[in-house]
Amino acid sequence: MIESEIETSEDLVRDLLREQHPDLAELPIREVAGGWGNQMWRLGDQLAVRMQRMDTSPDLQLKERRWLPTLAARLPLPIPVPLRDGAPSERFPKIWTVMTWVDGTPLDHGSITRGDHAAETLSDFLRALHVEAPTDAPTASDREPGGRCARAGVAVPRGSGVHSSR
Repeated sequence: MIESEIETSEDLVRDLLREQHPDLAELPIREVAGGWGNQMWRLGDQLAVRMQRMDTSPDLQLKERRWLPTLAARLPLPIPVPLRDGAPSERFPKIWTVMTWVDGTPLDHGSITRGDHAAETLSDFLRALHVEAPTDAPTASDREPGGRCARAGVAVPRGSGVHSSR
C-alpha cells in the first residue's frame, strides 16, 4: 500500500453508509476491480460508491459531483451521475460519493460486434461532448504544468487541446 492510499473494505463501506445514508446500508455491496485514485464498490444493482483512495485532494471528486450531472443531460449515452455525498469521518478521512452505476463491459474486456453502429454512437457521443464549455466551467488544473498529470510524468503536448485557455 502506498503512503497516501487508504485501505477500504466492504465493512468500511457498509459502516459509512449506516452512518451517513442508512437507507442504502443494507443493499448488497461488492468491490469493483480496477481504479487508481478511487475505489469503486457496487451498491445493489443501480448504484456505486466511489471512495477516494490515492487522491490527496478532494478537488477532482468535487469537480465530478458538480459537472457530471450537467454533462449527463447533454450526452446521448449514460454516464455515472453523483446522487449523494459522503463526508470525511473518523473512520474514513476523505470524501466519497454514491453514484449511478452504468452497466456494461469495458472495451478492454470485450469486443465491438456492431462496428458501424458503435462508430456512429461514439461519434454522436464525442460530438455532444466536444462543445463550448459553460462559462462557469472549471479549468483543467489537473492537466496544467505541475498538476496531477505532470506530477505523474504524463506528457501533455502543447496544442493537444488538453491545456485550458481559461
